[in-house]
Amino acid sequence: MGNPTIQKVCFAVLMVGLIIWRAWETHRRQGSVRGKISMSWSIYALVVCTGVVFVGTLVEFCFVPRRHYLVVSILGVGLFFVAHILRLRAIRTLDRFWSLHVEIRDTQELVQDGVYGYIRHPAYAAFILEHVAVPLAANAWYSVGAALFLYVPMLLLRMHIEEAALVAKFGDKYRDYQRRVGALLPRFSALAGLWGSRQPSS
Repeated sequence: MGNPTIQKVCFAVLMVGLIIWRAWETHRRQGSVRGKISMSWSIYALVVCTGVVFVGTLVEFCFVPRRHYLVVSILGVGLFFVAHILRLRAIRTLDRFWSLHVEIRDTQELVQDGVYGYIRHPAYAAFILEHVAVPLAANAWYSVGAALFLYVPMLLLRMHIEEAALVAKFGDKYRDYQRRVGALLPRFSALAGLWGSRQPSS
């Protein structure tokens, strides 16, 4: 099975690299259009929650003796890559309107194309996936619990505030968007529309 000490050192290096890369990759894509920020403290609360989950994962992997299941680790790695792709698609679609904050601009546009045609908050969905995937990859069950009961509720609270701000900005247009498109998961009607659009025309 290999040297446990080497495995722990390699995982620690990977975790530190992940945290540094994740912070750099997200902040460098900050949008260029500034606006009114609400709930500004939430980004710092989420950073703390992320630290609890990721550092907790590292501590569990290195110091909590338990059996590790390869299939769970593979699932975690797979979910992480899905989260990464989803987050990048969300950031690139929003482009100059992307923000780490709950931020509404005067020139804000209601983006409904790309991945936003299937999920209203794809970046939030990606963040949740990522924070579950990382501890799953390490079989760090306490950290999975921290992600589900600490990070996810904080993110859902922020999403609720953001939804209210978007309704205030766009009114019935956004309410119609809410009815058609799921917040964190695609609705069946959206998936059926995607499947139908790919069928060859007769």
